[in-house]
Formats: sequence, C-alpha cells, structure tokens
Amino acid sequence: MSPAQTFKAGHKHKLKRENIAQLLDLFQRCEIGQNGIVFNIDLTLLRDPKRFQELCFRLARYEFPDAIPVAETWDGGADVVVFGSRGSGDVVFQCKFTKDLIGSKRKILNSLDTLAKRGRNTACWILCVPVNPSGVFTNWLRSELEVRGLEGQIWAKSELVARLEQHRDVLETFFYPLFSELASNFRSEHLELFKLSLDQECEWQQRDDGVLYFTSRRILRSPDLIFDIILRNTGDLTTAITALEAEVFDRHHKMHGVPGDGLLFPQVTYTVSICHGKAGIHSSTCEPPLIVEARNLQRFKVRITDTGFAWNGGLRLTFLAGKTEKLRLPAMRIFV
Repeated sequence: MSPAQTFKAGHKHKLKRENIAQLLDLFQRCEIGQNGIVFNIDLTLLRDPKRFQELCFRLARYEFPDAIPVAETWDGGADVVVFGSRGSGDVVFQCKFTKDLIGSKRKILNSLDTLAKRGRNTACWILCVPVNPSGVFTNWLRSELEVRGLEGQIWAKSELVARLEQHRDVLETFFYPLFSELASNFRSEHLELFKLSLDQECEWQQRDDGVLYFTSRRILRSPDLIFDIILRNTGDLTTAITALEAEVFDRHHKMHGVPGDGLLFPQVTYTVSICHGKAGIHSSTCEPPLIVEARNLQRFKVRITDTGFAWNGGLRLTFLAGKTEKLRLPAMRIFV
C-alpha cells in the first residue's frame, strides 16, 4: 500500500492492522527524519502555487520517471501527467496550493470535470495539497471519485514531507533558502556553508530567489556557471581545502520544441568541468589550496565549465579538506 491515502471506485477504504502500522511509521518519519533531524515543514511557506507544483513534479518523477509537467496554457484538469501505454491509462496529478480544502471543493470538481472531457483513460488521479485533509473532506472526495469511477490518492502534507525526507535533493533545492536551520546539514567537522549565491558576472540566472534553480540564457558569451561562496571555519586550527567535486545526478535531456583581507570581493576562482553534463562525480584540485583561518570566513568562486546543452538535472558541490573531511553543499537544479 502506498503511504498516500488511496480511494478505489466502489469500495470503502478500511484500515487494516498493517495499514495502521504503516501510517504510524509515516507519521514518525514526517516528524523525525531517517538521519535523526527533525522536520516540521510548513509547505505553505513556499508561498507560490508554481513552486508547489514544481516540487510535486520533482517528487512524482522519482516514482514515475516518465512524468511530465503540463503547460499553463493547457491544463486539462492536470498539472503533471504520466501518459499510459497500450491502454493502461494515464496517471494524473492535480496540485491545489491552498489551506482551505473545503473552500476549494468547487475548483477540485472543475478539475475532475475537465479531466473527464479529455477523452483519455485515467488509471489514477492524485490530488496534491500542502495541508493534511480532514475526515469530512476525505469522505467527500472519496464519494466524488466513486461517482466518476476513478481510483484516486491524496498526497497531502504528511505524504509529501515523507517523500522529501526520502529525496533530500528536492528538500534542499526548495527549502534551503527559506529555512536557516537547514544550513546545519551543510557542515563538516570544521567547516560550514555561510553563503551560496550566483556570481554577478555569471550569465546564468536564478528566476526565483526562493528556489535553487539556475537557468542558462539563450545567448551566452560564456556557458560557465559561477557561484560566489563563503565558508566559515568553526574550529581552532586553520583548514586547507584541497579539492572540490561537482556531482551531476537525475539528469534529463531537454526536448526542444515540445582569498584576501575582508569579504568585499572573492579573490580566488576554482574551476571544475562537468563534461557536458555527464552523470557522476567530477573532481578538480584546488591549486593553490584555499586557506580558511580558524574562527574566520573565506570567500571565493567556483566556476562550472563544460556545462553542455539541452539537458537539466541536479548539481551538488562538495569541498574536500585533509584526508577525510568533506563539506557538502545543498543540491541545486540547473537547466541548460
């Protein structure tokens, strides 16, 4: 059984003993993550329906690799669709960014009615919402789906937070700019991330300051992606960063048509090639090593070269200090 609430047409949903155990486990994972870090995330702090829809799409694609977002110009009662093959039926996601589920009943019914007019077979309809539903709302939705002969699920706050815990890159991309306490995840024995931003001279852009998404412009003099970074040494001894890694993951092709005194200016730029977006870890030596004095900050740049074209995927930078210490930065999403 999926941790999401599931409704089957013509059948009342009954909780069995093993189902209750799963729900209890889900609740525990929502409050305390697998790594012992407490997550009590208010998804409405995303503040933007587009952000919420993109978050749901990213989570959906981990379970449905063929999922695609639907353009605003043609909603068709769906925000994300997994097209079925050979008559198996589509999996359709509808995202409603609202706290008032009862007040959104009419919009939800309109989405279901619009979906029915598409003329395609729907194998499963999934409603994504940022809050947990009441029993009244759940019973109402079950009845509406039964009338239409649809099987459905609700991915509410509990289910979405549980998936964020499983897929930490999505959590980092969407919530690192909002939750300062997440910064504690990006610490090593002596180093911690103090600031991560797009360098002003870089020709890439971050359209939404609240999400770690970076997009290349159509006309570029240089395709390099450059970050302005400040690290803090929390220890009592000077630390030298000797290498950096750039990991490319969750890579997808993009189909066309469908150090000095003070911190005023970064003094050093380190370069790492990602080999035109090839999935995997790409390493580079920091020459000269970056010296971070004890109880002090150090500012520098990282230039990502050979970014390639026509793809999008995850990017994570890691700094190596000494033989064993590693400082991992939050996962980002880049679009080339």
